Amino acid sequence: MEPAWTMTDPFHRAPYPTISPLRPELSQAGRTMLVTGGNEGIGFAIAKAFAQANAARVIILGRRAEATKNSAAQIAQQYPQVEVQGLTCDISKSADIDELWASLGRQAIVVDILVLNAVVISESKPILATISSGKLWQDFDTNVKAQLQMIEHFHAQDKVAAKGANQKVLVNVSSYAIHEWKVAAEKPGYGLTKSAATLAIQLIAQDVPPEEMQIVSMNPGGVFTRAAKAAGYTEESFQWNHRTLSPTNLACEMRSVANGTLRVTADLPGQFALWLASSEAKFLHGRFVWAEWDVDQLKSGVLRKKIDEDSYHFKVGVRGL
Repeated sequence: MEPAWTMTDPFHRAPYPTISPLRPELSQAGRTMLVTGGNEGIGFAIAKAFAQANAARVIILGRRAEATKNSAAQIAQQYPQVEVQGLTCDISKSADIDELWASLGRQAIVVDILVLNAVVISESKPILATISSGKLWQDFDTNVKAQLQMIEHFHAQDKVAAKGANQKVLVNVSSYAIHEWKVAAEKPGYGLTKSAATLAIQLIAQDVPPEEMQIVSMNPGGVFTRAAKAAGYTEESFQWNHRTLSPTNLACEMRSVANGTLRVTADLPGQFALWLASSEAKFLHGRFVWAEWDVDQLKSGVLRKKIDEDSYHFKVGVRGL
C-alpha cells in the first residue's frame, strides 16, 4: 500500500510541463520576487524558476555574502533580461530584517512575491534537553519569529505601494515534518518550529484574502542539500519518498533511474513554487501541499472537490477531528 501522502498518481520528483516557467500563464513579467536562503539548493532553484519566467527582478537573500553574490551572478548571466540582486541578510537577527526592508523602501522597490525558504535545523536532542540551553528558543527566533517579521514587512508594503500595484504572493517552504513526526524524530525542535510557523501563516491567510495576498505553504520534498548534509543527513536519508509503485509512479521511477535522478530534483520545488505564485493556485490559499503532487490532479477531480468542500482540508490541525 502506498503512503497516504503520495496523494496523486503520478507522484513527481522532477519538473513537468504544467509547472514549466515557459508557460505564458506562469509569466512573472513586471513582478519582483524575493527568496530567503536563495544562494543554493531549493532557494536557488526557486530564484532560477522565477528568472526563467521573466520576472522583472529577483532578489536572493543569504547569510554568506560571497556565496549569495556568486549565486546572483550565475542567474544574471543565464537570464540577462532579469535584474538579479544578491543581498546579505541574517534573518535570525531582527535588526537585519528591519534594515533589509528599510533599504528596499529607500530604493522604491516593492516586492510582489515573497518566498520564505531560510531555516535553521534543530539539534539532535529531545525537546526537554534544549530548553534550558536556550537552543529551542533560538530555533523559534529563526523558524517562527523571523518568518512572521518578514511577512509583516512584506504585507506593510501595501501602505506605501502605488495604487494598482501587483497582487502579493507569499510562499512558505515548510516541511512534511509538520505531519510525519517520526521522520525528523531525532530533531523534534525542527518539526515543532516548522509546524508553529505553518500554522501561524495559515491563520494569517484567514484574515487576508487571496486577492490581496495569496498564501500557500509547501513541502519541497526530499532534496539533498548542503544544509541537510551539514545537519547529519546522508543521501540515503532522502530516498524515503520514492517507493511509490503504482503503474504510473513505477514508470516515473524507471525513467528517473534511467536519467540518474534517484531523489527529488531541486527544480521540482523550484518550479512548483512558481506555479503557487500564479492565479491557478488561488484555490490553495491558506493550505499546505506537497511539491511532488501532480498539479493537474490538484486542480480538478476528487482532490479539488475535497478542497472546495472542506475548509480544513490540507491544513494544520488535529487528525481525527
